[in-house]
Amino acid sequence: MRSHLVAALVVLPTVVLVVLGLPLAAERDDRAVRQLTQIRTQQAREMKDLAADVVRGGDSDRARRHIADFQDRTGGRIQVYDAAGRALLGALCILSPEELRDEEPVRAALTGDFRDSAEQRTSWQAAELVIAVPVVHGGVLVGVVVICSFLDDLQVSVVTAWVIIAVIALLALAVAAFLAEPLARWILKPIRYLERAALDFAAGDHDARVPVDLGPPELRVLAETFNHLAQQVQHQVQVQQSFVADASHQLRSPLVALSLRLENLEPYVDEDGSARLAQALAEAERMRRILNALLLLARSESQEQPAHPVDVLAVLEERVASWRTVAAPCAVGIDIVEGCEPLGAAIPGTLDQILDVFLDNAVRVSPSGSSIRLRVVADEGVVAVQCQDQGPGMSAADRSRACDRFWRGPDAEPGEGSGLGLAIAASLARANGGEVLLERAPAGGLHAEVQLPIWQPDLALSGPAALESSRR
Repeated sequence: MRSHLVAALVVLPTVVLVVLGLPLAAERDDRAVRQLTQIRTQQAREMKDLAADVVRGGDSDRARRHIADFQDRTGGRIQVYDAAGRALLGALCILSPEELRDEEPVRAALTGDFRDSAEQRTSWQAAELVIAVPVVHGGVLVGVVVICSFLDDLQVSVVTAWVIIAVIALLALAVAAFLAEPLARWILKPIRYLERAALDFAAGDHDARVPVDLGPPELRVLAETFNHLAQQVQHQVQVQQSFVADASHQLRSPLVALSLRLENLEPYVDEDGSARLAQALAEAERMRRILNALLLLARSESQEQPAHPVDVLAVLEERVASWRTVAAPCAVGIDIVEGCEPLGAAIPGTLDQILDVFLDNAVRVSPSGSSIRLRVVADEGVVAVQCQDQGPGMSAADRSRACDRFWRGPDAEPGEGSGLGLAIAASLARANGGEVLLERAPAGGLHAEVQLPIWQPDLALSGPAALESSRR
């Protein structure tokens, strides 16, 4: 963005200088021609009496001296014609008297009309300026006074003006180029602070704020708005964390007490009521599991913790060893068919809980005599744990909703599960900068996969958010 801003700060003055400088130079050129035309016209009119004397009395020394003196003083050359167009007296112009007589200004003056060659020229393309003034005596045209002026000096003046304008334009561009970089830095400095604060805030530093006294007023307002937003979000997070802590304390104790009271009622319940008491105890246990799942889900979404290196294969082997004792009575095997040993970047304890969700679901839906296959693979900065069962699997529509809170499959039995397991796994994976994927297994069951960033110490300074950005 800074390069674009610097380019704009340089290009804009360039366009302004071109748009204004060229017309200014052209106007300076035309004004110089007009000024010379006015001067020569006035001088030609002052020569009308001398020209009338020449027409009446012919050549004279006084007239020659006057014309020579005029040429010495002004550089202009005078040519006098009679009414018939015959050259009577004059200094040598670029054109001969006969060629000069054929010029448009002279032919117009011989008919009594004033004309100058500036009317037929553009800028200083002509070699000389021709002014022809008719001489009228007693109401009768008696002759024509012609003044010719070389444009060499005028061209030098005009070129000098162009050079001056060009030098001024180049100096202005140099100043603009010199100031563009620091000006762009000054404008963008608050944006860099805002970007850094946003990244820190996303990484869990809820105290990150932006200076409000830097840059243009509009960016200062933006900085104040960001700080206000960050303060509100920080307050909401603190409220949520307080609620999680309070709920954990306030709800667990009554629920445990209720379960104990129900168990203590067992000796006093007859045989007909024992089944209902067992149902009540099962519902209390189910409520306890849902409460634990909700608290775990709330903590995973409200707290940002730094990532640490995790031996993914070791964690998988440890959880498989625990779940084999659960799966053995159901005649379900659990095997690690492939394993590599990269370190994953994860919050301690989260990968264990994700694998517990996968294995719990897989053991529950796997038919007797089947096996659950797990593998650890790594590719392009990602380490993944894959879990494939041989159960009924899920349709594409069900897989798209399986990670929603409280969603349970259409074939789920009443009271079976809470609908929070995969939602918790997905939330924990996101907290680690990873994700949970659900696909159809080759054997027809469910392929559940959790992907985590591979551990990179140089990218682990800002927690999971930095790891997620490194993957992108």
